[in-house]
Amino acid sequence: MSAWPGNAQPLVRLLGQCRIGEGGRLAYRKGWALLAYLAVERPRVHRRSRIAAMLWPDLAPGAALTNLRQVLVDLNRAIVAVAGEGVLLIDREHVHLCPQASQGLFDIDLLEPVQNAGSAAREWLEDAGELLEGVALEHCDEFCEWLPGARAWALQRLLKALERAREDATASQDLEVAVNLCRRHVMLDPWNESQQRSLMRLYAQRGEPDMALHCYRTLARGLEQELAVEPQPATHTLAMEIAQQVPRFSVPPVHAARASRFWVGLPA
Repeated sequence: MSAWPGNAQPLVRLLGQCRIGEGGRLAYRKGWALLAYLAVERPRVHRRSRIAAMLWPDLAPGAALTNLRQVLVDLNRAIVAVAGEGVLLIDREHVHLCPQASQGLFDIDLLEPVQNAGSAAREWLEDAGELLEGVALEHCDEFCEWLPGARAWALQRLLKALERAREDATASQDLEVAVNLCRRHVMLDPWNESQQRSLMRLYAQRGEPDMALHCYRTLARGLEQELAVEPQPATHTLAMEIAQQVPRFSVPPVHAARASRFWVGLPA
C-alpha cells in the first residue's frame, strides 16, 4: 500500500464541480466532457475525427472537426496555464493525454489504494462528487452511453478513498474530519448501512447522540419511502444502544416504526 502525498491537491477536478487550478473554467461545456473522456481513457490515442463525431454527431464532419479544434485550443490553454506543456498531445490526426505528464494532475488519479491521507487531501475529498457532475450532452448518444459506466467506475474508487480517509481520521481522533468524510460517503451512497452506522457511531463519539438518532430516522424514512424495506437489524440495534444515552427518547421495534410510517420521539 502506497502513501498518499500529505498535501495532495489535484490540479484538475472532474469529481463534483469541474475546475482547473484555482477556479479555472473552460469556455465550452464539451471541453469538460472531452477532458474527462481523455482522462478516463488514458493511455489510448484517439482519432480526432472519431472524437468530433462523438461530440457533434449531428454536424457534418468538417463542421464537427472545426468545433473540436476550438475546444482543443481552449482546453490546451487552460491545461498549459496550470501544468505546462506536454500534457495534452495534439497533432493533425490524433489527440490524447500523455500518461506520464498527466499522471497525478486529476482527482481521479488520487483515488488509489493509499493510507495516511493528509489534511489537504481530505479537504478536496470532502467536496468530491459525481464524475462530470451536472454535465449532460443532448443528442450525443455514444458519449451518453459511455458516461454512466465511467461515473460508476469513478464513484466506486471515490467511495473507497473516502472510507480509507475516514478510517485514518478516526484513528487519529480527528472526529470532525471523520464526520465530514463519512457524511460525504453517505450522501453519495445513501443505502450503504455500514457507512450509516459508522456515521452514527462517530456522532455518538462526539457526544451528539441526537444527531446519530437523526441519521437513523432519516435512513429509516428513506428506506421505507424509496425501497419499502426496513433498516438492517444491526442498524436498528445500534440506534437502540445510542438511544440509551438520550433518556427522553426510545426506539420502538422496526415493524412498529413502519406501521406508523415513522416513529415520533426521536429528534428531527
